[in-house]
Amino acid sequence: MATLREVAQRAGVSVATASRVLNGLDAVRPETRERVREAMRELLYAPPRPARVTGAIGLLVPELANPVFPALAQAMETRAKRFGFASILCNTDGSPGTEAGYVQMLLEHQVDGMIFISSEVADLEVDDRHYRRLLELGAKLVFVNGASATLDAPAVGVDERAAGAVATQHLIDLGHSRIGFVAGPGHFLPTQEKARGRLDALERAGLKPQPQLVCNDVFSVDGGRRALARLLKQDQPPTGVICSSDLMAIGALKEARARKLRVPGDLSIVGFDGIEATNWTEPPLTTVAQPIPEIADMAVEALWTLLEEPDRHIPNFLFRPTLRTGASTGPPG
Repeated sequence: MATLREVAQRAGVSVATASRVLNGLDAVRPETRERVREAMRELLYAPPRPARVTGAIGLLVPELANPVFPALAQAMETRAKRFGFASILCNTDGSPGTEAGYVQMLLEHQVDGMIFISSEVADLEVDDRHYRRLLELGAKLVFVNGASATLDAPAVGVDERAAGAVATQHLIDLGHSRIGFVAGPGHFLPTQEKARGRLDALERAGLKPQPQLVCNDVFSVDGGRRALARLLKQDQPPTGVICSSDLMAIGALKEARARKLRVPGDLSIVGFDGIEATNWTEPPLTTVAQPIPEIADMAVEALWTLLEEPDRHIPNFLFRPTLRTGASTGPPG
């Protein structure tokens, strides 16, 4: 664990100056203060922890624009209250730098633990060494909807592979054979797992893999529109698509409408997440819903167990998603 002396050395200041910054005293130049705080972030410095717990946990989400993340955070906050925890919500805005800043703030506030929702660990191109350093410092971490085989920390989430299979099988049962995937970025583990689930269902039905019917874009409404637009340029476009998220499915629905395609007459669309907004679209979206209350409960309970029984190994927990049929899917036209 880094010491205040190491922070001072990294920042090129005296220990007394580093201490003044730590304690929020004013007698430090702004540029010096920032240099010290940067050293604290780089070294993941945490002040000496008192024997008692603080009764607070950090909830880190990648954004608030996607309704599934506030829903997960709210459910976790409700559950955390029952354990006597206050929750500090941190929106990292998908930025590694912002996440690092929030982690440093949470360490300084000596929170009892942190829950990362769809964090960088789900991005297979991101180095997860900073999470390993946190664990080495003794931080109690739980990851939600994103796991890493190299981290000794419990992960809780939905079975993404099952989600891809459930969505694809639904379209197969309706009679579709050209089934596309409006996919999130390919280097994200949830995207890869849903793709595997799609292939599982196609293989079971004796259908070809159809890699040309997979298009990746960002997890957003606009990303869904762009991905579907590219799929529709194929010589044999899909008659049905599964999507990485409900937001992408809403984007696909908007693109279909802009092209005057009937949904589901000309194109069937399946989302994923189960956000409330799927009930408000026209037509209401079929979606594969993740059990948000159950995931939230298990994540908080896993963190509580880490605190109460630090030597106990906690396994990962995966929940099976549920198909929620709307009006956006039907037999191929």
